Amino acid sequence: MSGDGLVSARIPRSLLEALKASTQRQVISIHEAARRLTDKLPSLTRDDLRTLKEPPREQDSPRVSLYIGWELLDVLADAAHESGLTNSSIFRRLLYGFLVTKQVEFVQQNNDWKLKIVSTKHSQYSRS
Repeated sequence: MSGDGLVSARIPRSLLEALKASTQRQVISIHEAARRLTDKLPSLTRDDLRTLKEPPREQDSPRVSLYIGWELLDVLADAAHESGLTNSSIFRRLLYGFLVTKQVEFVQQNNDWKLKIVSTKHSQYSRS
């Protein structure tokens, strides 16, 4: 982590391309997408984060610097500390779960948006 509100994460090229395509459709930056996911991290438990699968390894996994800001750096640091995962692992798991396996969803509860882990029991990505 950096003093400028930047976080660095290694993201497999195919997942990074999926992220870029998604952000282009929403007309937001990858930094804004990272902020939106990080902002909702407190709605997931340590076990939720650890349950999410890592994407398959790829030889091409560039290091990406994401500007999330000071406050969200603290949120990410708390999640990393509680789960025992690295920043990169948290971002990879969230992105893979949100963009590929659809195991992570934004849901509205009352007037607040949260992240929710959904069952992938019937998903092609689940391993029974």
